[in-house]
Amino acid sequence: MAVKTTLLKVRNWENFQHYRDRNPPWIKLHFALLASEDWVTLDDASKLLAVVCMLVASRNGGMVPNNPAYLKRLAYLDALPNLQPLISCGFLSKVLAVASTAQADARPETETDTEKKDLSGKNPDQPVKSKKKVSYSEAFEEFWKAYPKTPNMSKAEAFAEWKKLDNDECALCLSAIPAYMAFLKTKPDLETIHACRFISKRRFEGFAAGIASAEADEGAQWPKRLAYARSNKTWSSSMWGPGPGHRGCRVPADLLNEGDGNGWREWEQQAA
Repeated sequence: MAVKTTLLKVRNWENFQHYRDRNPPWIKLHFALLASEDWVTLDDASKLLAVVCMLVASRNGGMVPNNPAYLKRLAYLDALPNLQPLISCGFLSKVLAVASTAQADARPETETDTEKKDLSGKNPDQPVKSKKKVSYSEAFEEFWKAYPKTPNMSKAEAFAEWKKLDNDECALCLSAIPAYMAFLKTKPDLETIHACRFISKRRFEGFAAGIASAEADEGAQWPKRLAYARSNKTWSSSMWGPGPGHRGCRVPADLLNEGDGNGWREWEQQAA
């Protein structure tokens, strides 16, 4: 059955609310309340009722229904509360009369219910959606295995940047790791760059460029080395790596002649 209920507004309600977007499990109660004229002049029953009204208002946008029977039931009071002293001192003010259904069995949120809610209003007992498992590419796995990692590195963040590279850039990034690791050995106090920044800031380009430069310099030396080796039938494995015809030979194939390496002896550098 519809009944007319007068709503009462708590004065300066904004000072007591703690959250703006939902019903809070608590309210702010300022120490200044103890020194206010309203509090000092009210009797003890009205002081308790003022706190009850603030709690009820926290669930109704700062409004309290002018319904003593409802407030008695809601707050488990021993006697029917008298709202008139709070209205007379201005703590509560009448706003408007609205038609509403009779108050149901509105009990305050239980302690158990409050404990189950975190500060975001979510219930931790509700099932949490599992995160989708990331599927890493084979090329990235090779990069991740070779890169000098630290415990705070995120594989997922690095992969997110890796996916922005094209195939040539991925190969360049992977090839730069040995040079970067060699650089770190010369700088023991230098912090390792996070893998995602090594990729996103394109730090790999500098180290890859150094490798390319070194390879270019070495490439220019092979004709001279071969000319010396052919003339003297000697080869220095310690300086030039395995000789022609041996596994692991680094000499470009287009520079080799048939018979290179046959009968060549190991060159022994004389002590100074």
